[in-house]
Amino acid sequence: MLTTVLDRVRTSLGPAARRRLRRFADPLLSPVGSINGTRSPSHEVALTFDDGPDLAVTPRLLDLLRDRGVRATFFLLTDKAAGQAALVKRMASEGHEVALHFDRHDRLPGLPLPVARQRIIAARQELEDMAGAPVRYFRPPFGAQNLATYVLARSIGLEVVAWSAYAEDWNEQEPGTAAARGLRDLNGGDILLLHDGVEVPDGDPVPLFDRVRMVELLLDGMADRGLTATTVGAMLSAGKPRLVAWFRL
Repeated sequence: MLTTVLDRVRTSLGPAARRRLRRFADPLLSPVGSINGTRSPSHEVALTFDDGPDLAVTPRLLDLLRDRGVRATFFLLTDKAAGQAALVKRMASEGHEVALHFDRHDRLPGLPLPVARQRIIAARQELEDMAGAPVRYFRPPFGAQNLATYVLARSIGLEVVAWSAYAEDWNEQEPGTAAARGLRDLNGGDILLLHDGVEVPDGDPVPLFDRVRMVELLLDGMADRGLTATTVGAMLSAGKPRLVAWFRL
């Protein structure tokens, strides 16, 4: 009930009013806060990718990140990763952080809690087996969670990661436009949401622009600002997490 009210309030307000509300609400709700960056001044940005892996995009993206000496966090869907275990192992072996997005791109608040719990636990185990490494971070599909699903994720040892900047790369656009959107309000200590795969609602067009080119332009723009890309875990190891009251349906 509380998260439903918060979600309705949030969506009824403009951006400036939402920021004012967050400044008030986040400290009060920090015990149930999701990570959206670090509080300490930083030149680092956590580079994160959702909805993958994607055979048409992810290998090329990994090539780019390798060539640039960049590490990122990949929030994977295990139903997509299951047929691409070698790609998941490559991520881990090249120093990227393998994290959980879920098994399929379903909204958690719409699932019975016992079902959600069973699926998260199974997906995490499957992903750890593929990566050969522990999975610590979780980002629910659509960023959708209520208090119950947040507590569920935390109860099984997962840290919930939101974001503080995004490129709107779920929409069709030029790579340069997406990169500019990602850079628009980007600061050190932020978590940048991107997608190597993209899951869209039934009937919606799938964006086909060059995501690897978008990331290349983003990295160039970050370098121009003195910002460096890293993983969520690496950034958090250097600064205290910034927690936000992240509840949306």
